[in-house]
Amino acid sequence: MKRYLALAGAALGLSALATPAGASGDYGCYPSWKLANGGYDCNDSAVLAPGNDSRVNLYYLLRDRQGATTAGLSYAPPSEDEDLGSGHNFLGWGGFAYAFYGIGSSEADAGDHAGSRCISLASGDAAFGAAMADNRKLPAGERAVLASARGLLGQTCASANFTPAWPTVGSAAGREYLAYLHAANAFYAGRWDEARTGFAVLKASRDPWLAETAAYMLPRTELNAAQAQTFDDYGWFDGPDKVDRPALERAKAGFAAYLGRYAKGRYAASAQGLVRRTLWLGGDVAALSLEYERLLAATPVADAAALALVQEIDNKLLTAKGREAVAGPLLLATADLMLMRQNVGEAEGEMPAPAITAAQIAAQEPRFAGRADLFGFVQANHAFYVARDMRRVLALIPDQARQAGFSPLQFSRQVLRGQALAALRDPNEAGFWREMLGGATALYQRPVIELALAMNYERSGKLAEVFAPGSPIGEQAIREILLSNVAGPELLRAQAKRMDRPQHERDVALFTLLQKQLMYGRYAAFLGDLALIRADAPEDGATWDLYMQRRIPLGLFRAVGSGDGYACAPLARSVAALARNPRDAKALLCLGDFYRTKGFDAVRWSNPPKPDELGGTATQFPGRASPRSAIYEAVLANPAAGANEKAYALYRAVYCYAPTGSSDCGGAEVPKSQRAAWFQRLKRDYPNSEWAKKLRFYW
Repeated sequence: MKRYLALAGAALGLSALATPAGASGDYGCYPSWKLANGGYDCNDSAVLAPGNDSRVNLYYLLRDRQGATTAGLSYAPPSEDEDLGSGHNFLGWGGFAYAFYGIGSSEADAGDHAGSRCISLASGDAAFGAAMADNRKLPAGERAVLASARGLLGQTCASANFTPAWPTVGSAAGREYLAYLHAANAFYAGRWDEARTGFAVLKASRDPWLAETAAYMLPRTELNAAQAQTFDDYGWFDGPDKVDRPALERAKAGFAAYLGRYAKGRYAASAQGLVRRTLWLGGDVAALSLEYERLLAATPVADAAALALVQEIDNKLLTAKGREAVAGPLLLATADLMLMRQNVGEAEGEMPAPAITAAQIAAQEPRFAGRADLFGFVQANHAFYVARDMRRVLALIPDQARQAGFSPLQFSRQVLRGQALAALRDPNEAGFWREMLGGATALYQRPVIELALAMNYERSGKLAEVFAPGSPIGEQAIREILLSNVAGPELLRAQAKRMDRPQHERDVALFTLLQKQLMYGRYAAFLGDLALIRADAPEDGATWDLYMQRRIPLGLFRAVGSGDGYACAPLARSVAALARNPRDAKALLCLGDFYRTKGFDAVRWSNPPKPDELGGTATQFPGRASPRSAIYEAVLANPAAGANEKAYALYRAVYCYAPTGSSDCGGAEVPKSQRAAWFQRLKRDYPNSEWAKKLRFYW
């Protein structure tokens, strides 16, 4: 974890939480559109699974145990700078804050000095001023001087080498407050001996604020001293062996003494958090686990503090060595699911760990006492993701698809059963998913079932049922992925005309239809469907993964011609020429320039869904698509092509490989010797062409 976050826990316990090594987090990656989620990826969803962010699994289990509902909650919308790549099926950890609590982020900026011991500086200013105001033995003039002197602590936080010029005060009360500033300044500067001496004296003060604050700051000083050498230059925790054990024990005793005297004191919540930090620094997984189990039972999931608690548990326990010894069914199930990940070692930056065995899980049964449903679910996940024993999954999870509603665990159990049915190609798989639809009413549940049903329809040759009137599959991203990758021309044309569907979906259907008509050589059909483009269609936007884009650039198909050196007529005229003669060299080259300048190249050809993903079956568009590279090959093989056309085809064929040596024109790669031959042919046969003069290298 990052250094500034690693140190934050020493300041305020639950504040400033780092992104954990065991969680997937939000790094701009995109989900794989499928139900199976065994690898550590970006597929966080409402289904508890090994591949989920461990925080997501634990958070859903906490909601499950407390019987929390999602009534009145809304999907988290993507921010303006995000695409739509997750639809309503997948939810990154950052989206939980909005979806479940209506706040912008679960890891909000903590302000100045976030992640350091100075994080408490600003809040301490007000408390310091209020305490002085309550002390009647402190002269008003000295209060003003001391309040100003406290501002010097900020300069110490900015530079530990700063030496404050302290004022002189005459009253006994004033001298105590000045002594506190000396001790606090030493604390923020990292001079632990000086700080502990100052706070130890002030514990005996008759001023109640000074006495309590010193009693809290003394063990906090010891805790910072204990961990001072435990983080490397990049902020990574080097482990309990680097901890100053005597200082850590003094910190434990100090926090215990503070909480014993000030059970409901000003700093009680922070002290409790720092007690947990002492357990973490000391590597006491068992004690830390018990404390977290207590907190999970005491923290209402309706309170956003539940998110912070889950985040802390993930940072400090679920990624720690010895996590398999955690206590409590929720923590144990979360840890077990992590150990089933297919790429657990790579994800956590550790040596690859062996998957947990069925025997090890069976031995945990007493630790799941009273939670047979959760224990059986853990066993079923092992059967599905590790043992690949689908029959055992069905035996462990009886069919309970028909329910009025599903808790997170009930939902996850039934989805896992449905996944096993799909793996076995059970003829009733689709019926099972349809039965689940009625109860999948909690936030983010129904889209999961729609994805499962859509994949079943796709793979059973019933794609039209996804788009039929009254179809239960309404999730726009699911429908658009299938339109972009699988649908044939008739279905695309029909969807482009459906006024009962969102404009975005209609635009995706029409864009895909027109794009594939060009790539599959259906030129006459393309000309006939151009009229479907609406007058205000945008020209800007990406041309791949259309379901992820806010704007579908249908206006591109009205391109007026090329201004890139090779003169071209408007696209429609070039396509009309190809409709008359598919071998028209100039029209083909202009079509190639359209592909090249409008973004129709490499991504479109190299990034199709995988066979186990939504949209991963063969396209129903008839014929064979031709990449831009095929255009140049066709022109070079055409004896009727003119000299300028062949020269430009050679120029562009070579340029397909600039500057990396790999083609960005699609199609099969050709060896460097072939590129050299194209280059030499251009220079030899067409030396006076502008293309021969422009081309200086081959790649």
